Amino acid sequence: MGNILIAEAMPAQATGLFSQGFVWAVLFGVLLIAVVAYAICRWILSRERKRMEAELQKMRSEHRSELEETKQGVLSGVSRDLLTPITLIISPLQQLASEPLADDVRVRVQMILRNAQLLLHQVNMLPAGGKGNVVPALVPPVDAVMTPVTTPVVNQVQRTTDNGQRKDPVGIDDSNAAALVTERGQLSMDNGLQEERFTMLMVDDSPDMCRFVHDYFRGEYTVLTANNGEVALQRLEENDNIDLVVSDVTMPKMDGLELCKRIKTDLRWSHIPVILLTGRRGDQLEMEGLRLGADDYITKPFNVEMLRLRVKKFIEKRENRQRQFREKMDVAPSEITITSVDEQFIQRAIKICEDHMSDTEFSVEVLGRELSLSRTYLYKKLINITGKGPAEFIRTIRLKRGKQYLEQSMMPIADIAAELGYANPKRFTENFKAEFGMSPSEYSKKFREEKAKTTQE
Repeated sequence: MGNILIAEAMPAQATGLFSQGFVWAVLFGVLLIAVVAYAICRWILSRERKRMEAELQKMRSEHRSELEETKQGVLSGVSRDLLTPITLIISPLQQLASEPLADDVRVRVQMILRNAQLLLHQVNMLPAGGKGNVVPALVPPVDAVMTPVTTPVVNQVQRTTDNGQRKDPVGIDDSNAAALVTERGQLSMDNGLQEERFTMLMVDDSPDMCRFVHDYFRGEYTVLTANNGEVALQRLEENDNIDLVVSDVTMPKMDGLELCKRIKTDLRWSHIPVILLTGRRGDQLEMEGLRLGADDYITKPFNVEMLRLRVKKFIEKRENRQRQFREKMDVAPSEITITSVDEQFIQRAIKICEDHMSDTEFSVEVLGRELSLSRTYLYKKLINITGKGPAEFIRTIRLKRGKQYLEQSMMPIADIAAELGYANPKRFTENFKAEFGMSPSEYSKKFREEKAKTTQE
């Protein structure tokens, strides 16, 4: 009986122990899962916090960069905006200081000039378009020698909004162009020809700057003005006698770089030199300007006498190219042109003349038609590059070929004249003598005598 009770009690005890172990196992498993879940949550929260901190740091960095860029842009804009009025203060003062003045007046003028130059120094400390770039002071000392000029006081015309704020400057009243353009004169050139007066186009959105440059140069050149690139293109369309464009870079509607590009890619105007005025100084800007065909740069503020010297240099270069065309027997187009567009133009012009060498009906109209240029633009372009009008250009090409015939063959003069498209040998002789200072027969005799003398030596 006792054994039976023990036997019955043992399974019940075992079952209790089993249930207790199972419970502990489940509790342990739950605890383990909770610990793992907690660790995972901590890891996820930590990672998310780091990500948010990184994003916040990035946002702060970008915000600082934007603020710095905005600050740089504002300072750069302020710097550029101040350069034009500073130029218009310092340049007239320098001119005034170079004139005979009473001692007390001279002291006052020099005091104003010194303080204006001090202001320029402070502006130079501001950013000028790029990090680390500042506008170099290009203004000479107070006692710099300047060409005296009297600048009248003029009224400045500006557009304003309804609230009185300044909008884009109108510039000088272009409806009265006669007030801005000096009388046309005649300029005696080295080749003995009478040329129209050298004409420059000044492009700047400051009416005072346009007026100042106009008044300074009016004794030497004809000066036209425009207050942005779009107006400048209109001036070029209306005036086929413009020889040089001086343009500010920063302007409304169309800036100086775009204007330069439009000029240098248009066959009608590609021969016209372009000087860019800029308050920004940097290799990238200059490379962009040179890529677009700019011929020179002047940094604001500038001494107007410097601009005058640059203009004279361009005139001298043009005269040298024209002299080369007159004097050299064979001139490569690249030697007398400043752009690839003009080089190709001269190559085509010479080839057309050579293809029509013996054609007695060949004329300026034919040349212009084959070059796709009107007679007016053809005349101005050839005059600028070679110093010869279309008719003279054709005649010069023929006479140079005639010179070669006289040197390299024993052809009769009448036959040479016929090969060159002259119906009358007498006309060929007259033109040859006018071009080279002697008749064809005289030149042939002289050439052979010199050749024989050289051979004997």
